[in-house]
Amino acid sequence: MKYAVAEKSRLNSSSQPQAEKTPSDFWLSLRSNVRLKHQTPAIQPVSRNQNLPLSFNQERLWYLEQLQPDTSVHNLLHCLHFQGELNVVALQMSLGELIRRHEILRTTFPTVNGLPIQVICPEIDWTLPIIDLQELPLEQRKAQAQKLAVEDAKQPFYLTKSPLWRIKLLRLTEQEHILVRTIHHIIFDGWSDRVFLRELGVLYDAFSQGKSSPLSELPVQYADYAQTQRKWLQGEVFSTQLDYWQNQLSGISALELPTDYSPPPVPSYQGAYQPFELSQNLTQAIKKLSYQEGVSLFVTLLTAFKTLLYLYTEQEDMTVCSPVVGRHQVESKGLIGYFNNIVALRTDLSGNPSFRELLHQVSHVSSQAFAHQDIPLQKVAELPNLVHTPLTRGMFVLQNTPNPSLNLDGLTVNSLYVEREIANFDFSVSLQEKLGKLTGGLQYKTDLFQATSIAQMLDHFQTWLERLVANPELCLEDLPRFADGKLHQRSDDNLDAARLTRQQQTTYIAPRDKLEHQLTQIWENVLGIQPIGVRDNFFELGGHSLLAVQLFGQIEKKWNRNLPVATLFQAPTVEQLANLLRQSGWSAPWSSLVAVQPQGSKPPLFCVAAAGCTALGLTTLARHLGPDQPFYGLEEKMDGKQAPKLRIEDLAAHYIEEICTVQPDGPYFLGGHSFGGVVAFEMAQQLQAQGKKVALLALLDTIYNGSPINSQPSPSPSPSPSRSHASQHLEQISQLGFSEKLTYIYAYAQERFGREVWKKQKELTKFRKDLEHKIKKMTCDFYLRNGRELPYPLRGFHLLEEKIKARKAYQLPLYPGQVTVFWAMGNGHPQQTYHNRSGWDRVAGGGLRLHGVPGNHGTLKSEPNVQVLAEKLRACLDEAQAEVERMVGSTDSR
Repeated sequence: MKYAVAEKSRLNSSSQPQAEKTPSDFWLSLRSNVRLKHQTPAIQPVSRNQNLPLSFNQERLWYLEQLQPDTSVHNLLHCLHFQGELNVVALQMSLGELIRRHEILRTTFPTVNGLPIQVICPEIDWTLPIIDLQELPLEQRKAQAQKLAVEDAKQPFYLTKSPLWRIKLLRLTEQEHILVRTIHHIIFDGWSDRVFLRELGVLYDAFSQGKSSPLSELPVQYADYAQTQRKWLQGEVFSTQLDYWQNQLSGISALELPTDYSPPPVPSYQGAYQPFELSQNLTQAIKKLSYQEGVSLFVTLLTAFKTLLYLYTEQEDMTVCSPVVGRHQVESKGLIGYFNNIVALRTDLSGNPSFRELLHQVSHVSSQAFAHQDIPLQKVAELPNLVHTPLTRGMFVLQNTPNPSLNLDGLTVNSLYVEREIANFDFSVSLQEKLGKLTGGLQYKTDLFQATSIAQMLDHFQTWLERLVANPELCLEDLPRFADGKLHQRSDDNLDAARLTRQQQTTYIAPRDKLEHQLTQIWENVLGIQPIGVRDNFFELGGHSLLAVQLFGQIEKKWNRNLPVATLFQAPTVEQLANLLRQSGWSAPWSSLVAVQPQGSKPPLFCVAAAGCTALGLTTLARHLGPDQPFYGLEEKMDGKQAPKLRIEDLAAHYIEEICTVQPDGPYFLGGHSFGGVVAFEMAQQLQAQGKKVALLALLDTIYNGSPINSQPSPSPSPSPSRSHASQHLEQISQLGFSEKLTYIYAYAQERFGREVWKKQKELTKFRKDLEHKIKKMTCDFYLRNGRELPYPLRGFHLLEEKIKARKAYQLPLYPGQVTVFWAMGNGHPQQTYHNRSGWDRVAGGGLRLHGVPGNHGTLKSEPNVQVLAEKLRACLDEAQAEVERMVGSTDSR
């Protein structure tokens, strides 16, 4: 009997939407096909007597798993429903042979020197588990089977433990079985499912008849692909593709989705799915329009969907992502593994274009994007201008690969769809053509959207498609807005939910005298909020350390009052600050020790601020650690008068004197962010030398070596790169026909020109930054040379300059205790930053503990990332305190 495909498309199993060959987009398609065919090298076998790297695709998932361990969000669930006389022995043998012939199914991912590698197990001793459900009433068996499948999919895998899949057989009756397969995405994708099912059918038929496997041995394996990919995607090839994305996504805006709810502080993957179907007549009309306009069906549907989002949000710069198969080499098509990549498709909807004009813009952009699809998504996301811009909020998928069809003797086989309440992306649409109709669904995160809003949007999508097919000349301004519910409201129109709640719950009190009025004007100018009442709290208004520096800089300029930023802990409202300023003779004490949160029964945590920063930047972290955790920040005095300490050893000794005023004896709990982590490390050294115990040393994204944050090693120059690059192109061009040569040369010239423009832009940006730096340095030198106080905006800069010198001069000694590092996983170059943080194991005599946290070097202490950081730091504090109490208890018992 024929094998029927799953009734619902799974986003993680999506395939590449390739353009159909219609006359008008022939040249665009040719360009993409020529590039993909000739730019990708053949997969070459590599020796297994070495550390095998992960592919870039796998590396992205590996880092996500470190960020959120014990998760099942990357588990792929598939259930096969067998009806008929099932040969269980043949099925077991078939699955065993699949596991033997595909190394990736026997692969795990341990770390060596902090970096992941692939380790292939020679063999796996496995027996197909059989769960008999025949004792249950007949009408309950299928429901119980689905429940067991969902429970299985919820169980996480551990990437260092084999196998990274689970397969079990559920017996409903002697003639009815369900095969449940859960497999981690890091070793599997949608195309892999085709390979798996095709080979399963061939093997099952052979083994059922007592024959040996008719499948020939695989010439290469996934590990060979990973090594080939890494060797190829470097140097000129890598920079050419990356330059395209840098230029294409310059100045990009994050996708504004018409959400019902504000994003939660900690994003979740809780999701739901709503199916929908277009009629056969509408499907044919859409395909006809696509042919007439010379674009692919994928382009037409994507353009219509982007236009729909525009009607809800009026966002003119819109980027939606789409998955690609990533299997250009012939050898890859027969492999199981994770080859998928994601490309970002950007559209400019400004200027009131018609739908027809948008079609051709989207067609051109899509063709270009698919021609540069080999660059891994994470490498694009690491570009400096994209680090803070999410690229994958919205996803659009058109499934257009042939459905697998198998004949299994004596069996009817169908996919059994099992609902999983998971959404990998905020909002994703998946479509496929089935029996002459476009069917699919919308998967969404339930903490952002209501089910009724999604249903309404799908109705609007169908209505909008019908209008476009009837009149493709419609312009955006001619279209109606959906003003029949809150779904059309843009989430940023609500500003910040916390501020809105504050305004509703707090009674506004206007300034009552000249001083309060002047202070209020400064607050409104710095915070960008109006109106601000005199009892509104600076921190609750969204104030942070950088804004505080601006605030006190303006206060200094207005009243010539040189106040420490820590004054905000004492007076966080306009009213309280005004009362302090009115007191005659009052001056704020400048101290390196700042009581950020002095209350609580637990031992205090002393945390050193980053170079040039104040303890105010630690406020959010302190708040999330809870009211029972005392928290003291350590900062260098920035009064503009006192010269900074030029040696880390001296600064650490000074900070130890400060913390001893609060806690004379150990055990001490120390922390530090960035440069502050290095100072905390030296403090721990000196305390240990004084015979005082350090219970915890926590470094918040502090690099091990002395190189600047986020630095990347320069690639070694290859001999005559321009000559080898030209030879490569000449070799490729020689294999093409005349028309193809013209297309190839045109594409290369266009990309080369765009790359040169981008390089000039980079040079100008660097020149401007260097000039700004020199001006600041000259200004600082002028003030200090003339014995004048540094203005507030220059104090942090000057301190940072001096601390860079101090860090370079500091030699890290061996520390006898344990070091705990919290690694910000969203840094610009994950492998390099991971190595720079894990390098602490060289001086951590008591061992290194490494915790991945979300965000980058600057945002790990900000919402929402700080919640994860606080949770993990709190666990370390509790564990260290419990260990101290245990040791004290054991001492008392003696």
